[in-house]
Amino acid sequence: MAGKKITELVQTNTVDDSDLFIVETANGTCSVPYSEIKRLFQNMLEVNAGETQSFPFVDCAASHNGIFRGKDLTNIYTIDEICERISNGTFEDLYIGDYFDVTISTEYTANEVVRCILAGFDYYWNNGDTVFTEHHAVIVPKNCFNKIAPMNPTNTTVGGFLNSNMWKTVLPIYTNALQSALNNHILSHKTSLTKSIDENINSNAGAGIKGASDSCVSYNTLLSLLTEIQVYGSNIRSSSFYDIGLDDLQLPLFALDPTAKICGKNTTTDGNGDDNLQWYWLKNVVSVNTFAYVCNRSGQYPFDNASYSGGVRPLFCIG
Repeated sequence: MAGKKITELVQTNTVDDSDLFIVETANGTCSVPYSEIKRLFQNMLEVNAGETQSFPFVDCAASHNGIFRGKDLTNIYTIDEICERISNGTFEDLYIGDYFDVTISTEYTANEVVRCILAGFDYYWNNGDTVFTEHHAVIVPKNCFNKIAPMNPTNTTVGGFLNSNMWKTVLPIYTNALQSALNNHILSHKTSLTKSIDENINSNAGAGIKGASDSCVSYNTLLSLLTEIQVYGSNIRSSSFYDIGLDDLQLPLFALDPTAKICGKNTTTDGNGDDNLQWYWLKNVVSVNTFAYVCNRSGQYPFDNASYSGGVRPLFCIG
């Protein structure tokens, strides 16, 4: 080795536990066996059930948006403790797919268990005409609510999502129940809602489909439906760019776990409901009489008459 540069040494593709690495320490040049280096890295990456997860990176939205874990937080942290970790911007020990259960009662169903999944962190950060600068986590229920409902009582999208029965009647009932169950931790954020359509123009949904959104409004929102982009990562059947608005990124939950787009109904006592699959509405206008929805089995991207009763699976922000 004497007189040779490191680049001139023979290279190897295998390392045994007894092989030595040279390190420069405060006490001089030393050797370390590979077995010790391997042990240190394994300890650094190891996650023990019930303990705080520790990774060698900064706790922030960006780092936590890239990791799916799927841990039950229900009996580990209170709602207030979870929201404190969100509002301080560290998101400590919170990762995509983690969840907690709350129980709500509405005029539709009493004592309904809602499994709240962490779907993204600071997703709406700096969005809106009045910028949203509160640290937040986007929540998507694991399953649709027990109540299935039409977007409108008749087959029309006139007035867009803003004037739909879903927005004006159904979602407010769940908003009040969830806000109470979550100790008023649901945050108001700005999003875009379509408010009118042109029945005579061609829809972007496909050849021969008539009717498309022609305006939208920026709206302070507590609870809203998902969009195609938030689920699929792109527009599939949306009638026009007005259906996109501020919901223009795929949520990390669906990017990291594509199976999360398929869900059931909250018909079991634990809010799991996997044995009762349910298709659910999206807020995208498709034509003069149809809205988009997510299929309950294959995850395909269909659309149907506004008067059909479908699943209600919204999103909301907490912090």
